[in-house]
Amino acid sequence: MDSTYQLLRINGCRDTRSPNGTDYDTVTLADIAAMAEAPLTLAKLDATAFVASSYISSDARSHSAQRRHGQFHAFVADVDENGLTMGAVDTALTAIFGDCARVIYSTSSALAETPKWRAIVPFLTAISGVQYEQLQRALFEILQAHEIACDSAMQGAAQMAFLPNVPPEMRDTDGTPLFYQSHVIAANMLQAPPVVLQERASLNAKREVDAQNEAAALSRQRAAERLKIRERTGMPTPIEQFNADHDLASVLLEYGWLSRGGTSYASPFSQSKGAAVHVYDQRAVSFTSSDVGNVGKETASGWVTYDAWDVFVAIEHGGNERAALNDYCERSGYNQLRLRSIVRGWEV
Repeated sequence: MDSTYQLLRINGCRDTRSPNGTDYDTVTLADIAAMAEAPLTLAKLDATAFVASSYISSDARSHSAQRRHGQFHAFVADVDENGLTMGAVDTALTAIFGDCARVIYSTSSALAETPKWRAIVPFLTAISGVQYEQLQRALFEILQAHEIACDSAMQGAAQMAFLPNVPPEMRDTDGTPLFYQSHVIAANMLQAPPVVLQERASLNAKREVDAQNEAAALSRQRAAERLKIRERTGMPTPIEQFNADHDLASVLLEYGWLSRGGTSYASPFSQSKGAAVHVYDQRAVSFTSSDVGNVGKETASGWVTYDAWDVFVAIEHGGNERAALNDYCERSGYNQLRLRSIVRGWEV
């Protein structure tokens, strides 16, 4: 492991430098490899962590600061689901990166019956924070194809990853870890992120632009249709009123979507629970086929798009929009508002 790259080190959850303006401490990849062989023994609140960036100024724990200033030297993946072996994680990484330098170690909450892993794959040519987030997402999507589900929170530029540590409560009376495994491969470091990740990131960027355009077109079409109704009735349609009163992100969480960091979510209809749903303003675009026929409208490109109302219709009423309209109008008192609007029209 190259020991020249000084990466951001965070000494416990209370370690914040923004009030005093001082730089953070650092840790090298060689340090991390050594810790993997002999993990620390720190309590949870004192557990040290790192960000794979050499930007260590007082605002370095900010995602926006790392996107602007960060210089990243490693991919980091957390694998907490499905009880996978360390060998399965290593095999998937090797399939993507080849036999390069890498570190895998069990996390502090791992047990033999519930193994959890952190994997680090360093590279020599630094990338920006924006590139890092794009390539991390691409990596996680490709790992998903290898049946390795990663915690998508690690896509964030300033998302910290805990260094190798087995806290006292996870050790027996003589200090031996109840469970700990590591795998340090001191092969040649990658020169740069592999082309397969760069191609996937480029594809994602293009797909998102196309998806946003399609979603916006559908929103305009629906708005035009509802405008005609509003002009006749003199008030917003029930659907317009619902969407005005409900924030999409909150509705998604209420009805079983899982936050995957930033504006990304996992659909409750998805088996893999990958970060396939992305929210743009008050409209979601879903790239999982699991949503087709279950929620929202399928676009010409095969993606699915939905707003807060579509989610309400799908989850509360099994896709029956008439039942959803009747239910919402009764719950919200919409019909009374409409009646008063009509009466006011007569009075004029």
